[in-house]
Amino acid sequence: MGGQARAAVFLGNGTYEVREFPIPDPPVGGAVLQVEAVGMCGSDVMQFHGQSHVPGEASPVIPGHEIVGRLTAVTPEAAANWGVAEGDRVCVDEIVKCGRCASCLAGGTGLCANLQLYGYTMGPDHEGGLWGGYGEYLRLLPNTHVMKAPEGLTPAELTVFEPLANALNWVTSVRVGPGDVVVVQGPGHQGLLCASAALACGASQVIVTGTGADALRLKTATALGAHAVVDAEAEDVVARVGELTGGRMASVVMDLTPVTATVRTALELTGNSGARIAFAGLKHFTPVDGLLTDLITLKNITIQGCAGSTPGSMEQAVRLLAGRPDIARTMAGTHVTLDTVEHGIALLERRAEGEDAVHVSLVHQH
Repeated sequence: MGGQARAAVFLGNGTYEVREFPIPDPPVGGAVLQVEAVGMCGSDVMQFHGQSHVPGEASPVIPGHEIVGRLTAVTPEAAANWGVAEGDRVCVDEIVKCGRCASCLAGGTGLCANLQLYGYTMGPDHEGGLWGGYGEYLRLLPNTHVMKAPEGLTPAELTVFEPLANALNWVTSVRVGPGDVVVVQGPGHQGLLCASAALACGASQVIVTGTGADALRLKTATALGAHAVVDAEAEDVVARVGELTGGRMASVVMDLTPVTATVRTALELTGNSGARIAFAGLKHFTPVDGLLTDLITLKNITIQGCAGSTPGSMEQAVRLLAGRPDIARTMAGTHVTLDTVEHGIALLERRAEGEDAVHVSLVHQH
């Protein structure tokens, strides 16, 4: 294609560089994407500091996995297989399976032996380097899952499709449905989208908890349709949820916080029979003190670990945003550029003095 593209390279030591790379040609059976925007999330912060949490993760790396952009070069095979054309705006699933290993040939029921993840597993020295959304262009491999973006939303707004896909997968895994009382602990962008996903699945009552520092996020939870919010520093969360539910308590608790204290709280928030708890917030391998496992037994609680999305939840997320664009607009948050990436990291780490954001997107200035 010719020309140069800029990209932020995380060095894994709390620093980054903006480098130039040749704009690539599409790989055989694939395409090239002009990245318009990419959402920033907590896993990007881990990559910034060199903390690996994905099998095969590269460092240094061009991060970014909540990717939206326009196709600028599409091979005939990709056009036929994906149902797309040059110029289409698409949302990109970060997970790419090889399609040829034993797991893939068996229907993908196990872990792909050659799994790749955009923004994670291919470093800046791998075949041209542009493999993450913090780059202005992205090579798309043949087995990439792309979805045409709905009209009427900006690329930055659309970047919430990926965390929304996670949330939809998680609420499905704990069987959220009509009549459920759902408590979401942790109003980060992923927690807020879990509240939206629970509402979309018909939950009868959604309560979001946070701290005194979460005023903007708790306000956003209300704007998204949460029935109530609770400041855990100002109120007894368990007692307040009891009041809000008339003593019924939660049938589903979704823990999205990075702290261990909420693990015990999640157990205490559940009702007396058959509740489900989804643990999706990483605690950075910190042991949980004071865990009363008897509560799990006596309340017949099901514990579900939650990580990532599925191709189906990706499709569901894009459809939901098409029908409910207000979710994306409410979550629009703050935008940064390649020249202000460090401000985005500061927002994610909550060290931007006097400033908070419900979601942060890097918007490329083509």
